[in-house]
Amino acid sequence: MLLRKFGGTNRVKRLTKMSIAALAAVCVLNLSRPSPAAAPEWPMLAPRGHDGTLSVMTYNVKGLPFPLARGRVEALAKIAEGLRKLRREGRQPDVILLQEAFIPEAKEIARRAGYAHVSTGAGPEDARAGAGDDDFARNAAWTSGEGMGRWLDSGLVILSDHPIVRTRRMTFSDAMCAGFDCLAAKGVLVAWIAVPGRQRPVAVADTHLNARKAAGVSVARSNVAFARQARAARAFIRANVDAGTDLIFGGDFNVGKDAERIAAMRDIVAGGHEASAAADCSAYGAALKADVAAIRERGKDKQFFRPGSEGPMRLRGLEVPFGAGNGGDELSDHLGYVARYVFS
Repeated sequence: MLLRKFGGTNRVKRLTKMSIAALAAVCVLNLSRPSPAAAPEWPMLAPRGHDGTLSVMTYNVKGLPFPLARGRVEALAKIAEGLRKLRREGRQPDVILLQEAFIPEAKEIARRAGYAHVSTGAGPEDARAGAGDDDFARNAAWTSGEGMGRWLDSGLVILSDHPIVRTRRMTFSDAMCAGFDCLAAKGVLVAWIAVPGRQRPVAVADTHLNARKAAGVSVARSNVAFARQARAARAFIRANVDAGTDLIFGGDFNVGKDAERIAAMRDIVAGGHEASAAADCSAYGAALKADVAAIRERGKDKQFFRPGSEGPMRLRGLEVPFGAGNGGDELSDHLGYVARYVFS
């Protein structure tokens, strides 16, 4: 009855595809609007004095366009002001890796928080088609956003107090994405940062890998895409960051507790360590212990680090500036955390 009412199966498919396209178009329109947050000037504040450490924050800020998410402009403004408050107190992270910074208000965090050096990931125009003889790409689930091209950029942004001397970026092809994730030009962004006390720039990488159930396709299909993205990210890092360079690779890896994903992530940074797993939390207060436990339990937001040839790079500790106890869980569906590294 329903199929006849709408003119048959083909008619329903066309209407569904048009609906998805319309939703994606709304996303684009949201991205192209002038940002209200961009109007005022935000005077730059001086970076804190270098103390021999490098603090790196990874934070999925949920900068999604309406109607995919609501209330994001206000929440993103609070995140930016919170980071600016940390700067006024001399406690801001040296480097921030953002994910899901799709809308202008999310990208505006860099200027509002006072970061002088900014690098952004790939745009929709940088996306690559999948291999033509690949069954995975040929069987695209267009009802879940596959095979429709990229409507959003990567959502990746790296902010730094120290100069960014060069960058490299890549996008995952159509043969490496699943479901609604295919509407964004996800990939990897690497920035080489001139850190005081290090002769060679430190490579800091940012990524956001394919969602699992939220992708809108079967877990099996999203896991195939995830494994391909993990392989591509691993190969990209190894091809572009030599073993003599200090490396920190963070982001929303979307691993969770899935055994297939955990296996696919093995040695994502050869010879590296995972910061949140390696941290000794025994001396932390109750609130920080709870935040770190929640981050570990969720298993998505990670930082991997590996020293280069200049000497040791050790993890000094973790901080969660926007923790659950001070409203951080109302700003985003992720808790952004800071890992502090010491070179000695």
